[in-house]
Amino acid sequence: MPSEENGEAQAVLTHDEYQKELLENKNYLIEVIEKEFPNRSFAVTAALSVKAQQMIFGITQVFTMILMGNPSSYKSTILEIVSVLPHCYVSDAFTPKSFVSHSANSKKNELGKVDLLPRIRHQTLITSELAPLFSGNPDQLLEYFGMLTRILDGRGFQSDSGVHGRRGYTGDFSFMWLGAVVEIPHRVWKLLGNLGAKMYFLRLPNDTDSTTEKKRKIKQILKDESYTKKVESAKTAITRFWNVIEKNPQLNEGKIIWDKERDDDSTINKIIDLAIVLAKLRGTIPTWFTSNPDSGGTNYNYETPIIEQPNRASNALYNLARGHAVLCGRNYITDDDLAVVVAVTLSSASRDRVELFKRLLDCNGKQNTEQFMESAKVSRSTALKEMKSLVILELVDMYDEQLETKPVKTIKLKDEYHWFLSLEFKKYMREFDATLNPENSKLSQKENLEKNTLSNTLDEHFEDTPSTDLPTGGIA
Repeated sequence: MPSEENGEAQAVLTHDEYQKELLENKNYLIEVIEKEFPNRSFAVTAALSVKAQQMIFGITQVFTMILMGNPSSYKSTILEIVSVLPHCYVSDAFTPKSFVSHSANSKKNELGKVDLLPRIRHQTLITSELAPLFSGNPDQLLEYFGMLTRILDGRGFQSDSGVHGRRGYTGDFSFMWLGAVVEIPHRVWKLLGNLGAKMYFLRLPNDTDSTTEKKRKIKQILKDESYTKKVESAKTAITRFWNVIEKNPQLNEGKIIWDKERDDDSTINKIIDLAIVLAKLRGTIPTWFTSNPDSGGTNYNYETPIIEQPNRASNALYNLARGHAVLCGRNYITDDDLAVVVAVTLSSASRDRVELFKRLLDCNGKQNTEQFMESAKVSRSTALKEMKSLVILELVDMYDEQLETKPVKTIKLKDEYHWFLSLEFKKYMREFDATLNPENSKLSQKENLEKNTLSNTLDEHFEDTPSTDLPTGGIA
């Protein structure tokens, strides 16, 4: 275990001394997290990569990362562990209206004391339960996310009401935001696609243990030390690690000056590729149903898709990579920072879309209708709708392919996305999949995939009636 600080003034560490102490404490943190909360060290690292962005000079863009996972998947535990660090603001319950209040129960000159926005300025906001934010009725969702669209720009927020008139703040009101939710409803993914890339997500591991393995683990938990002791142990380890982060010899008035000349250019290009694909995976396609019986299962007319520009997402994912680099003692990015970016990218669009994309990659970027029906266990009608959606989002080309007995529709990944077929990307993808489906499960990889992806949701996703959840409609 790394030695304790003695509370005396510490001499500035040399680069080599800092790297040694940083690595020791980072390894110790991972060891403690894996011992107390198995398979959660990656999520803790991702959360720290968000928080570390506040130490980089020039970053004023808000980065929001929301942990997604089943109940009892340690989402709140991870956030509680991180919350022990300095400059964290914990709020267990809030609404977007609390950022700038217009409460009729308070005088206008008193509202500044209750506004949330100035209190989280340059802090890390931690909210362990965001289900109310994502589960409102359509009108509430539009109102809430309309407000968040502006707030997450980091440039303040002003609003008007009939009670207090105009109130709000302008200027630099950037912050980082870590939250948790069980799952994002389908209608919210559509709304996020319309509003742009201002929220990012990270999926936590699924419980794929056999019944015997579950019983063994529960029995071990009952024998182990208390949950409180486990959390305190993790808090101690993360505090020690962060104390070393704050000793970084590159700090200048509390900020790290970034050396963009040393950024790996190939890694930056891959981050841009990830942002472009994420924008398309989050795109919405307004549709309406047609009753043409001869359409071959594609009884939908499509309007122009709504696809966000990838500029903002590129910058956000680049900042996430920079945050991870800080945890590694660098002020420049390398390909070692890509794993967390890939994981967040693959978590930040609807599960249906992501799994559809991954199935295409598993077929080396080419798949016909028959293959899709077999792999996804869906009808021909649903297969054609899904394949058509990727065409409209400009991820693939579609053409007729002649098989031995009949012609079939075939989709092929566009050439500009060739990196996603590389061994490098598939390695990152498989590593993230491994964190979602731990290796100790007695279910096979195929069974895990079928359990958690399209097999149970795809047909429901494309019902033969248009969606009326939100005014925009469409495929998410």
